[in-house]
Amino acid sequence: MKNTFYAVVFLLVGFSGFAQESDSTYKPKAVQLIEINSGATFDVMLKPLVGMVAEENRDAFKAEVKESMKGLFDKLAVVYMESFTEAELDEILAFYATPVGQKMTAELPVITEKSMQIGQQWGMQLQPIIAKYSK
Repeated sequence: MKNTFYAVVFLLVGFSGFAQESDSTYKPKAVQLIEINSGATFDVMLKPLVGMVAEENRDAFKAEVKESMKGLFDKLAVVYMESFTEAELDEILAFYATPVGQKMTAELPVITEKSMQIGQQWGMQLQPIIAKYSK
């Protein structure tokens, strides 16, 4: 009975150690993917907020917001890890290292900005429909 207990404890400790070791490479990969995806659109998404800040403070504002994103990315990495295995993250990151993946990253800010404009126009078109059903 003692041998079974020790075997189970050994396996649990061994597997938890393996998970922690794996996590040391897994989470940084998730963060890297988040940085690739959001880094490209950071300035586009921040543009409306930057406009509200005094011009002489804009660079400092952007730097502080960018610094605060490290904690956000760390939390978002957990979400990515729930959706993708480490091997899948490797494949996605490999795609972003290809010429097409790099082009996608480079084009994403323009696509995001145009998409936001189209989304705003669509939102305006929805207002009469929302009003119609809100009564």
